[in-house]
Formats: sequence, C-alpha cells, structure tokens
Amino acid sequence: MSSISIRLLTSTLLGIFFLSTSYLGGQSYEIVLRVNERIATTYDYQRRRAENLRVIRSSELSQEVQQEYLANLGVATMSDLFQEMLLLSRADQLGVRAEESEIREMMEDQKKSFGIETDAQFREALAASNMTVDDMRANLARDIMLQKVVGQEVHAHIKIGEEDLRRYYQSNSDQFQEDERLHLQEVVLLGSSGLKADDLILLASEIRQQLINGGTLEEVAAPYVEQGLSTSVVDLGWVSLGDLDRDLEEAVWSLEEGDVSEAIPGRGGLHILQVAERQEAELRSFSEVRDQIEVRERTRRLRDEMAKYAVDLESRAYIVANPPPEAAGFRASLQTGPTAADTLSVALTAPLMTEPEAPEGDQTIPAEAPGAIPTGGGLVDKDPDEKEVDPGRSGEGLAVPTGGPASIPTGGPVDKDTVEEPETDNDASEDSSSSG
Repeated sequence: MSSISIRLLTSTLLGIFFLSTSYLGGQSYEIVLRVNERIATTYDYQRRRAENLRVIRSSELSQEVQQEYLANLGVATMSDLFQEMLLLSRADQLGVRAEESEIREMMEDQKKSFGIETDAQFREALAASNMTVDDMRANLARDIMLQKVVGQEVHAHIKIGEEDLRRYYQSNSDQFQEDERLHLQEVVLLGSSGLKADDLILLASEIRQQLINGGTLEEVAAPYVEQGLSTSVVDLGWVSLGDLDRDLEEAVWSLEEGDVSEAIPGRGGLHILQVAERQEAELRSFSEVRDQIEVRERTRRLRDEMAKYAVDLESRAYIVANPPPEAAGFRASLQTGPTAADTLSVALTAPLMTEPEAPEGDQTIPAEAPGAIPTGGGLVDKDPDEKEVDPGRSGEGLAVPTGGPASIPTGGPVDKDTVEEPETDNDASEDSSSSG
C-alpha cells in the first residue's frame, strides 16, 4: 500500500473515531480517549470524575486544599484514566490476565476486611454502593492485572540495599530526632463550683500536698469529683513544646516524672498537672527506623520509576484524545513532572467500577479486529529502516492509585442516567501517535 493510501486510511479512521459514539442504555457517549486497542468514553470520564469528586468532598482536607484539588479535577481524572489505560494496554501486550483463583481470594479478603460473613450481606453492601458482584469481580480482575504489570516491570527492578538505607539514615538524621515530651494528666478545680477564689486556692494546695505525699491523682480527686468541685482525671497524653498554653507549659516543663505542678489558673478553673512520664530528646537508632526508611525509599523510587515508565509507555502507544475542555492538557503532567493534578490522581482512591458494557460486546477492540489500530501505531507512515520496538521489552513504572482495590466506595459509581454529557471542544482535542 502506498504512503498516500496509508495516510488516507489513517485520516478516515481518525474521522470515524471522533464522530463515533457508544450506545449504552439508549444513550450515546463520545469517545474521549483511545490508547492502542482500548477506548474510554464520556461515560467513563464522568463516572470517574464523580467518584473523585465524592472522595474530595468527603475528605478531611482543608477547604483551601479541597479547592486546589477541585480546580484540577478534570485534568486529574483524565490523567487517571489515561495512565490506567496505558497499563492495561501493556497488560494486553504481555498477556497478563487475572486468574479465577486470584479473583476469588481477593473477593474473600474484601469480605473479611469489612466484617461481612455471608454472600447476602456482601451483595447488600455492594448494592449500597450501586454495584453488583459482577462489577466487583471485573474491578478486582482489572486491579490484579495492574498490580501484575507494575510488579513485573517496575517493582522487580527496584533494588534497595542495606547501604542505601544506612546512607539515607545518616543524611536525614533530623527526621528521626525525637523531641523532648511529657505525658501529662490533670484535674481542674472548677471555678463554677461555688467556692470562693481563696477557698479554691486552699483546696488546690491540699490536693497537691496529698499527691506529693504519694496519693494517686484518681484517689485524691475522687471525693472532690463527687462533690462537684473537680473534674475527673484528664489524660492529656504526650505533649511537646508548643502544644500547651504558655502558662501551663512554663509550670510543668522543668518537672521530673511524678512531680506535681502548682495550681495554674486557666480555662474552667485551677489546673493541677502531674507528669506521668518524661522522655528526653533523642535520636532513634537505625534498627528502630530501618523498616520505615525502606518503605519511604521504596515509595520514592517507585514514584520516580513510575513517572519514567508512563512516559515510555506513552511514547510507544497509539493515542488519540478528545478530552472535555476542563481536562485539556492532561498529558502534559507525564512530561513536566509532578503537579497538583498528579498529586490528586495518586492520592484519590481508585474508583471501583467497570467500563460500561456495550450492547454488542466489549468496548475493548481486539488487535486483530477489522479496523483496529495495531499497538504501536501500525497505520502511521513509517521509515522502512526504522527499528521496530519490541512490545515485550521491560520499562520502568507508573503508580497504581493508592488505596483502591480494597475499598468499597460509600458513594459508589454514578448511575449512567445521572451522568451529564460534557461539552466537547474540538480546539481542545489532542491526538498523537508514536513512530515506534
């Protein structure tokens, strides 16, 4: 076939791509992304976006941080889908599959983690998240495939030796410095008890003397609690400099273990504090923090290797993108390093949902199907002398969103009837293909 014919065929296929729609439940959804033989529609995008939005709004993040994440929600959501499709396409190339025994094992782990004892309870829990058992099975199969690809092509290449860990410890010793801290307990003689100020001070002096003489805080305070003159013993836990009100801190910080403070005026009345334990500042030993360092270093290297792997997969994939306007530029994050959108896509729990099922079969287009675009951009005009890229060669990695497989989302996937169709902007469209 001539070069001109190939270009005409490519143009025709791209035109069909952007004009094509998937019909689901009588509704049509535009294709927003194609990665090799896999596709995602506006339906997939809106479901993932809705779940990410729910996670942000139900989080304990400050309003300021939530607003920052919301501002990048479209880009982060599309980036999520894109990176997932890159990995799943790679799984297809490697022949990675989820075995039935693996799915069953993970399903049982799900039940145990939520304290679910019967299949009926499990179906009920899934229904509350707008899911079925088949949905869950499909999601677990997907997650297993992702984990296998990352394990095979990324984790297997991350080697951390003992010397690496010791080097990190020596270079970052300040991270393992334990501050001086006190474990405090207190009782408060209530200003609202009705006693005059002088009588309250006298009572505080009597209580303090009993404690100095060896009485326990619980024993000494008990009769005054019954009379409504004092609070019960309050355990303040471990505190460091700056945690307490300045007057309280000045009164207790020089005390030794077991010592009792003078009565200190404060909120609610007179405070009497006792030092239950005292811990001086110290550097934790390497043996104490070794495992912590290994997790930290492995996470850092995994993140770095994943970023490289994503770029590598992208460079070798056939990609056509027509993102919603709010998600335009989503691919830039793979090229320019970490952004707020990347942080969000990693931090959010991966939504447990499947691609919507088309009436006439799977949306995944087999590589051998008529009209399918071969992995690596086979329809693109190539230099005959250009070296083929081995689709089986290993690369470095891309992070699977944390927390995902093990959680049943409280909000669940959004029903397709409630998903709003986003406006499309052809000016925001992105399309590209690799030469490899």
